[in-house]
Amino acid sequence: MQMSTELFATLVASVEASSDRALSNNDAPRWIRKLSEEDAILMSQADVRDVCIVTRHLRALLLQHEGKRFLTVSGLDADDDLPEGFEALELTPSFLALAVSQLKLAPRASPIEIFDTIESSFAGEDGYEGHELEDIAKLFPSVSVFKLNEDADSSGSIWRSVGVLLSKFYGQGPIELSGEALNGLKELYEAGSNHVPFRNIVQGHLAITWSGLFLELYRAIEQLYSVPKLVKLTDIWASPKSFYELAELLESQLGWRPKEEDALRELIESCDASLLEMLANELCPDAENKSQAVAKAIYKQRNSLVHFRSAMPEQCYSNEQWNNRICLMIKLVSQLYERHGNNYMLPRAQ
Repeated sequence: MQMSTELFATLVASVEASSDRALSNNDAPRWIRKLSEEDAILMSQADVRDVCIVTRHLRALLLQHEGKRFLTVSGLDADDDLPEGFEALELTPSFLALAVSQLKLAPRASPIEIFDTIESSFAGEDGYEGHELEDIAKLFPSVSVFKLNEDADSSGSIWRSVGVLLSKFYGQGPIELSGEALNGLKELYEAGSNHVPFRNIVQGHLAITWSGLFLELYRAIEQLYSVPKLVKLTDIWASPKSFYELAELLESQLGWRPKEEDALRELIESCDASLLEMLANELCPDAENKSQAVAKAIYKQRNSLVHFRSAMPEQCYSNEQWNNRICLMIKLVSQLYERHGNNYMLPRAQ
């Protein structure tokens, strides 16, 4: 009932903030007509696992209830061709109330439309049993509800789940991502290491420029830069702490951090030879020392995007070239976290 009260309080506040209309009964209790006892229980007992405000319009809510996981999303146009592990559900009063409350959804309808919908119906009026769901739902941004496959790795992470949907329904996104790039992102969201910083990947996925996506993928790799040196250090000086903790201590207490280009080269050397070959063919086809040349090329591109100096001009690439580079960066992120994610994030066994 509290969430239903919050929903109608949001509508009342929208009318009160306008000079167009004035409710004569703004304090009167209102609610959405009860669908079922099961739905009412979901509203009161569902465990809110996570909330993410991805953009101003794209927002998501991850719920757990009676052993089932649900993803509620606002601001994403999805059709019936859903990715594997997603089952579309009908919007119910509980899912709408939870979405409005947890995602802080503001009404999209005008104050006049809201006034016309709620003014004459309220508790105490003869025959009032609540507003119809469709009448209230249309006053807010669209909300989609999905039941997730609990066995899927992505179902436990709101950012991974949102990423899977973005990969499927990118549509008229701001950059011209190829089918291969979108499939690569989808595979990363679905099957990548749990330690990949998926929030960064989603932010890059929604970037309005190629450089935004490239830099978020680079940042994901950058987090692992201390790994090669920490592997050597802990071989002779064991520590139960995760590499993440050790890297933080070394930088905060001693002011040490790895040299980026050298660290990138060492990480690349830990990858499969086939991936190194693909990177070299795209970035530095004539190089003799491929790992060094690939690291230099990636780091140079990073610098040209981060810095704004005449000595570091940003290079212009075609959509095809950008897609090739993005696909390779996705593969690099995936493989590096598969190899080093556990060591970096988890405490080490003694």
